[in-house]
Amino acid sequence: MSLKHRFVLALRSLLAIALACVVEVLINQGGGELADRAGFPWGGERRLAWDLAWVFIAGVLAAWVVTRLAPRAPRVHAAVFFVLMLVVAVAAVVQLGSDWPGWFSAGILLTLPLQVALGAWWALQGNVQK
Repeated sequence: MSLKHRFVLALRSLLAIALACVVEVLINQGGGELADRAGFPWGGERRLAWDLAWVFIAGVLAAWVVTRLAPRAPRVHAAVFFVLMLVVAVAAVVQLGSDWPGWFSAGILLTLPLQVALGAWWALQGNVQK
């Protein structure tokens, strides 16, 4: 494999991960906008449950994107994305500490493996040869 080909593969891998991160942010923001339009007040259990659901949806879609766009080794890309999101989630939970209820912090951290597994599984359906 030529150096140019390796560079293109690396660039495509980075692009897949970057696009997945963009999808994560945009879907989360979209969920927040929908909550505002639906009249959910800031804070409170209902709003946090809504936000957690959108975090889950965004994670699944982002994992789908990174797995689907991976030029090679889609499962490895999903694993890298999982580690990246885990670092972000742990940092968010640590930074906000007791500002969030325990169930919300636990949901952020504990649903992450399922988000990535579902997104990767969905992306790999019909694409078994990868």
